[in-house]
Amino acid sequence: MRAVLIFLSMISFLWLTDPMSALSRNEAGTAPTASENWKQLDSYAEQLYRASVAGELEQVQKTIYAMGKLFTETTFNGATSVEGVRALSDAIVQVKRILPSIQLKQEELMRATARLRLAADALAHPKQAMWLQYEQVLRDDMTRMLSTNQNKEWIPYANRWLEHVDRIRPAATIQRDVQTIELMESLTQFIRDTAKGKHSPKEANEALNKHGDTVLSQLFGTEKANPTLGPPTYTPLPFQWIFMLAFIVCMMLAYVGFQKYRYEQNAIRPGSFRNKR
Repeated sequence: MRAVLIFLSMISFLWLTDPMSALSRNEAGTAPTASENWKQLDSYAEQLYRASVAGELEQVQKTIYAMGKLFTETTFNGATSVEGVRALSDAIVQVKRILPSIQLKQEELMRATARLRLAADALAHPKQAMWLQYEQVLRDDMTRMLSTNQNKEWIPYANRWLEHVDRIRPAATIQRDVQTIELMESLTQFIRDTAKGKHSPKEANEALNKHGDTVLSQLFGTEKANPTLGPPTYTPLPFQWIFMLAFIVCMMLAYVGFQKYRYEQNAIRPGSFRNKR
């Protein structure tokens, strides 16, 4: 009996330490992978947003607690940058801070859960993220701002711009590099300062005309960002093309010379028909 127990213990030890066995256990789902956790975070965020829209505060509290716990147990290597992880963390914390408020406003909670929903979706769906659909929304906001220089009309349009940028900020930070986010923040801060009266709408519109389209194109990936400074790119022509161009030029010169020679031989010159005396 003792020999049997020793034998079974050895088999169990070999099975636990065998890398192929460990791989099969992971594939079986006993230990969720990082990507599975990202999808679960996205699922929590969706549940959270629906619960906030329905006014189910108890469900919101349970879900945000579960989401926060899963966040601390998840690694984000290869998914986003340090800034992206922080943006997602801040979005979770913002929802947690709103909930204990004595005068909880459902609209404020919905805005916070919407930001978190877009951020988690950007993490789980890097190629088809929902926040990318906001490009046209921001372009429409920009068109409305550019249509007027009057404070009374311009400021409400600017506030809509600021609200939409705030909603996608965590998601954009997860998927875009620091330089692109800084460009967006710089333009957004100028609009925010203008809405507070630090600049005129005309000045803000001049900045939008100059930089707005470029910032949005880089942010949403519809235009490849070019370096501000750097040597101009120059690609020399292949030798074959140079030889061919030179040959064509020589042939054209030879043809022109031949035609000139024929003209000189056959031309009718003044005085050819003068009567000889």
